Amino acid sequence: MSHPLLFPGITYFYPIGNTSAIRLTEHLPPEQEANILLLACGDPRHILYTVYANETNSNIEPQKLDVTCCDVEAAVLARNAILFTLLADEGAQDRIDLIWNIFYHFVLDRKSLSLLIEQCRKLVTLAKDLESWNAGPYAGFLTVCDKRTLAELRRVWSLYVATVDYTPDQRKWFKKNFLDGMKEVQDRRHGNGFVGTSPRSAGPLSHLAVQTVGEQFRKFWSTGITDDGLHSTDQATLVNPTFAFSLSGKEFAVHYGADPVAGFHLAEVFATSHHETPSVLVQKLVRAARGEFSQWCTSAIKLLRMTSVMPSKLVIRMFVGDALKLCQAFSHLNSCGVTATPILSSPWRASRIEFEENQYGEGASTPAPTTFNVIDTSNISDHVGLLNLLVVTIPILSKSPSATLYTEALVSYSDTPTAGILERLCGDMQIMSLLLGIVPSAFLSRFTTRSNVHESLMAFIAGPQYHEQIAWKAIGSEHLISFTPDQLGRLLFEVYLKMFSDENLARQLPSMSSSATRAFTHPHYTRQSFVQQLNHIKSWVETDWSRVMEKFDEEVVQDTSLILGSNLYQEMCCHFHLLDVVTFSTMEQSYIQNLRTKTRSTLFRDWESIPSVVTVVIVIPRSKITAIESELRLAGTPVLQCEIRSLNIWNMFMDISAAYGRLEMTGTGQTKTATIVEEKEGESTSSPLIVFFSVGSSTLLRSPNAVVGFRTRPSPRTVLSRSLLEAIFTTPLEDSRHVHLLAEPPFPPIAPSAAKDARTQVARESKRVFSVEMNDSHIEIRSFTTRVDITDPAGQASLSASSSVKLEQTPTQGTRLCIDKYTENIYFPMPVDAANAKFRVARKSMYIELILPLAISMPIRNERAIAKRFYTVLDAGTPMSWNVHRVNLDRCPRLKPGNPEAPKWLVPHVTLMFSHRERDLREKESPSPDDTFVNLKDSLHSLLLYAAGVQGRVPPFFVLQNMSTGQRLALIFVADLRLDVGSHTVVTDSWVVPGTTTVQEKLTRLNIAGVVTIKIDPDESEAWRYLLPLLVERCRTWTHRPSCEYLTQGTIPLSPDAGADPEKSPFCSCGVGVGTETFPQRFKSLAPYATRVAISPLFAVPYLEKVGMPSDAPTDQVRCRACGKQGGSLSVCAKCKTVRYCSKECQVKDWKDHKKNCVK
Repeated sequence: MSHPLLFPGITYFYPIGNTSAIRLTEHLPPEQEANILLLACGDPRHILYTVYANETNSNIEPQKLDVTCCDVEAAVLARNAILFTLLADEGAQDRIDLIWNIFYHFVLDRKSLSLLIEQCRKLVTLAKDLESWNAGPYAGFLTVCDKRTLAELRRVWSLYVATVDYTPDQRKWFKKNFLDGMKEVQDRRHGNGFVGTSPRSAGPLSHLAVQTVGEQFRKFWSTGITDDGLHSTDQATLVNPTFAFSLSGKEFAVHYGADPVAGFHLAEVFATSHHETPSVLVQKLVRAARGEFSQWCTSAIKLLRMTSVMPSKLVIRMFVGDALKLCQAFSHLNSCGVTATPILSSPWRASRIEFEENQYGEGASTPAPTTFNVIDTSNISDHVGLLNLLVVTIPILSKSPSATLYTEALVSYSDTPTAGILERLCGDMQIMSLLLGIVPSAFLSRFTTRSNVHESLMAFIAGPQYHEQIAWKAIGSEHLISFTPDQLGRLLFEVYLKMFSDENLARQLPSMSSSATRAFTHPHYTRQSFVQQLNHIKSWVETDWSRVMEKFDEEVVQDTSLILGSNLYQEMCCHFHLLDVVTFSTMEQSYIQNLRTKTRSTLFRDWESIPSVVTVVIVIPRSKITAIESELRLAGTPVLQCEIRSLNIWNMFMDISAAYGRLEMTGTGQTKTATIVEEKEGESTSSPLIVFFSVGSSTLLRSPNAVVGFRTRPSPRTVLSRSLLEAIFTTPLEDSRHVHLLAEPPFPPIAPSAAKDARTQVARESKRVFSVEMNDSHIEIRSFTTRVDITDPAGQASLSASSSVKLEQTPTQGTRLCIDKYTENIYFPMPVDAANAKFRVARKSMYIELILPLAISMPIRNERAIAKRFYTVLDAGTPMSWNVHRVNLDRCPRLKPGNPEAPKWLVPHVTLMFSHRERDLREKESPSPDDTFVNLKDSLHSLLLYAAGVQGRVPPFFVLQNMSTGQRLALIFVADLRLDVGSHTVVTDSWVVPGTTTVQEKLTRLNIAGVVTIKIDPDESEAWRYLLPLLVERCRTWTHRPSCEYLTQGTIPLSPDAGADPEKSPFCSCGVGVGTETFPQRFKSLAPYATRVAISPLFAVPYLEKVGMPSDAPTDQVRCRACGKQGGSLSVCAKCKTVRYCSKECQVKDWKDHKKNCVK
């Protein structure tokens, strides 16, 4: 995707993480190899923690991790490589304390610095070239994606080594410059000495961590070291060069929020603390972080040791460059099969991405992954735009049920998470998910097992930040969707308006809040971004695309809300043509030739023929940049753009590329080619700036006397500078010294290759098509319609015999079509309501048309049947959960029952799994709410608080009992309550035993008192039957047998319609009696019937419902459900109190749809 070009002014260095580590494989079955892509990877905390969290004593072979790490900052990857190679060396276990110093301290003692420099010298020697590196000791687990990356890493390591050879004056300047930089950060940024982001690493105890973490933060920035009271730091006086060099050169550029403890899990420190003094707590905090680091490193050392006896279980591949461009390069490699791509490695560079042939070429013995079942994107969506990120990552996300894309946001885009995600998506969640082919897993399940409720509680500390991680799952790889052209044209226009809302001054100026100002200052999208998104949508949406684009074009041309809409229109048309979305008349050859004849333009006088699109190259003297460089830097990272102007034409171009260097030209006319020889690091800074962009040739023919310019885009910061209001450089288009017109961009030529598809895909013609029906306002999906052709002879016979046709609901997005004994599974793009399906049966023509309403309603309403929310599916024969993350219970810290401090944080944490709506239901409805989710959460609430000893003595076990039938579905024995630190919540280490007759007889003989019975109704019984297999699967340390009942019966859960019948277990027998050494000894006679289970809160989803404390419940931006009108005077539905209308007419018009979901 295309992102506006930003001037590299204020560039922060992020050498250490600012959020706590996560387990990257938490949604993968343990038997499945993990092909992981880390975009803007930062430090290696996620890798180290994943290795640690994956480690078990089970008979499952260690999961292979193949991790591709991408970061635009070479120094980040250079530091990570130092850490991993140090861990791979002999004696690493004894040097972990020194490695901590090297990685986290601004200043070092002599011994730590010597180890660092010695390692860097070794790496510089090995990295002389790829052949040398591949022959070295680290190539088995550490490699690079391309030669350029190795050269970049070597350059950085060489800078570190060079510091020990500085002259006394150089050394003195180096240290003074570094320490002055630290002090300037403290003076300018820290204010009271604290940046309130690190406490979030304590998760549910973050409010208790504020003072201690703040004190640690102040000490670190004033001394440059962490102090745990155990390790001497008196000799740490030498500058750590790994913090001194970055994209900002030798300037101290470490981000002002950097904190060594932020990347670790701090909850246990405060869960087990009892009134220690602040200084003691600070040291305890540092010891905890160092202890976690030591544990993670120890696990990594073990895994790296395996490399000598078997293929490495940990492979790390590094790429220095832009995240979006790497994804595009992978897509190009997958579609064309050549390692040399036309994709630039990063902004401000003219080098292309050329993958290393031995890893990515056709002849690679062990090919590197180019599609991934885990993609983690850190929080770069804050910097590049969520849509840009989704469009480039979806094509390289593996098409398996367990494959997951993670996005994060730290910037708060709106007053509420709900409005924030819609603003980032530029549209309705249902519609955008359907168009893009990917959906947040929690959007479908309506719950999450990851908690970030502490974010709303900590808003007063973290300020404008709100940390939110979303797990996305691909949908629709095996089918197509269809819209009517007018519907789709209008939808795309609405997305277009929202993507470029920064150009809508009428919307921006009245609400210049901090978040609005950020959006206005840093637009994320160019017209090419929109076109690339449209091209992605076109790949799986079936419709009359000619009519769609006519409708869209009509809307764009008539629109007056975007002040730059007409100025950027020609650029958009240009990219429509380049990506083969549509070719408007001004791009057609007949039009261009006719225009050339009429205008007699001299711009193309040496060209025999003129292509529809050409490249304009501008050579800008370095003096033009130098003259205003200081003002550009003061403006932060202003957006740059080009323009072509004449008396009656002003066209702007945001999709531009730039690099400093020398332009080498060959040929003439349409055969003229250009190559940019880049200015290398350390060379003279006199090279001109080469800027190039695509433009329709008709645009140039219509404006022969125009000038071409390069300037900053106006923003609240640039308008303060008179110099930045003017163009940086302008010159006539006919200036042959500074302007060149090319038929192709100025890249070295790429050898042509026959296109191939690197991934097997179902032919478009064989895919099922689902037609989408929307409401009249085009803001909500009503239903899906699809045709099922009955081709099986048995099915045809049943249909001909007038057998009844019915549709059954299955988990996930599935349904089962039944015609007598013939059945066929049909999977929809999103969950549908099979109970309200309509049929059109053509018995002679042998097809059935199905019309199904969506099973998702917005806003969320009360539900009785919620079993469909608990998705368990088979991925290559192995069960996996759609939205319940895996957890290694043996790696989760224990919480001592009866801790007197627990009620202060545990009760609020568990209670906050309820949304505001759900809390209202609990308070108002008696004896129990008419909502099974609320009742289920109530059961979990009781179980968790009893297990913690908060509600009295911990019971020996719990009983899930259906009060309608008296049946005991299951017994739950809680061995421990633990902290799930990676997901900021708690989890029980439990055992579940079906309440069979045999088990009941054994219990009777034991005569146990104090048992807590959790009373459940039939709907909740069904919910538990679906939920328990997920809770078993998430903590599994055993393998499923070939005879597993899930496989033989073809359903999860087993006996799905058995309700609370204890004789019909909902989960398989593969894990029964396995690992029961920790099962309570007093019940050892029941151990052969027990299966380990991990139970945790089910949290409401912040972007679907209001969460947090009632006092922090801001008002969402509401709109008329019928017409979509926002703001103003909207009336609420008197019955359900959830939806609003701008007029009585709209309410009457919408009643046909709304009445299905309108409940008191």
